[in-house]
Amino acid sequence: MASSTRNLKVAIIGAGPGGLTLAAILRKLKIPHTIFELDASPSARIQGSMLDIHKGSGQLALEKAGLLDVFKRHMRVDATELYIRDHHGNVHIHHSEEGEEDPNRPEIDRAVLRRILLDAVEPETIQWGKKLVNVEVSATTEGKNSFVLVFADGTKSSEFDIVVGADGAWSRTRTLLRSSVPPSYVGITYLWTCIKDIDTRYPRLSEYVGKGSCFTLDSQCKNGMVCAQKNGDGTMKTFAFFPADENWKENSGIDWSKTESEFKSVLQDFVDKILPDWNDNVKDLIRECDEGEMAVRPLYRYPPGHKFEKQVSGVTLLGDAAHVIPPFAGVGVNLAMHDAYDLAQALEKVLVEGADIGAALNEYEGIMMERAGKNAELTAGNQEQFFGGGGLDKTVAFLKSVFGG
Repeated sequence: MASSTRNLKVAIIGAGPGGLTLAAILRKLKIPHTIFELDASPSARIQGSMLDIHKGSGQLALEKAGLLDVFKRHMRVDATELYIRDHHGNVHIHHSEEGEEDPNRPEIDRAVLRRILLDAVEPETIQWGKKLVNVEVSATTEGKNSFVLVFADGTKSSEFDIVVGADGAWSRTRTLLRSSVPPSYVGITYLWTCIKDIDTRYPRLSEYVGKGSCFTLDSQCKNGMVCAQKNGDGTMKTFAFFPADENWKENSGIDWSKTESEFKSVLQDFVDKILPDWNDNVKDLIRECDEGEMAVRPLYRYPPGHKFEKQVSGVTLLGDAAHVIPPFAGVGVNLAMHDAYDLAQALEKVLVEGADIGAALNEYEGIMMERAGKNAELTAGNQEQFFGGGGLDKTVAFLKSVFGG
């Protein structure tokens, strides 16, 4: 590969799907890079549920990284099975891509995708337990910016030519260098629960959800939605979304500080408050949660068309750090991976064609933000379908147009 007058050194802040995808592609392109991750180790936190990886975005990035065949060996076409039910449990839509030779949106467990990506990067390129606290910017003799990263443990990085913030919705990179404006609350909060070995312990709940995902909606499509997903290891992860004030958890009247011996009573209090007239399968997906496997989180977003306050040549963002949105269109990870694909293309231009770093990153951000804006609008429309009060019939008709009946 041809090179410009100097090599690039790229710092990637964050080892989520977007940051790791970028690193995997950069490794293939032989562009030097280092990942700095806040977590102490790959196993420091529980990974989320399933992800559907789309052909024109997530799969495109995996192909660029040389990982598409590996992905296809691990993808779960059976997990494309989807049930849409009302809060009484009646089925309104049953959809699956199982049996299709080339599914458009095959599923994969988030933990499995993370392992594929981690295996695709050199272990020595990831530094774990690194909390970014500052970035020192200085101009080089070539008129470019050079960056030194400062971490909470007192260490500093060597100089980098490019800093990529892939550090999520509350990106420190974004706050330090691009924008002090935080994402805004969307008016929806969720409770997350987890039940291991669902097929053996609770076959009734396993049957209710099916092989993949089950969305249960209230009759008004106003008061809540419960999404349950079955992972490949038999773990059921459930997300109960509901309209609420941003500080609902603190003001709910539920005693979240109860000891583990009182854990079930906390879950029952939640069900009584949020899902009182929902069917018992939905209630039990909450009430039978394994001890300690629960969290309550509000959802945030940047609105369509948002822009960063300032430009810093050599600094860019990808994924949630740039354009966080709620999960109601299932595009977040695919957007991050597509961003990684486009950013790698831009960096390749800098090396191969000698393109200006600032110009290349500006072009990348224009493409990224246009795509993100369209998907933010799609997500906002879906949120209105699920929580806008238009009624179940209207929402089911909309979902049938997406998935078929």
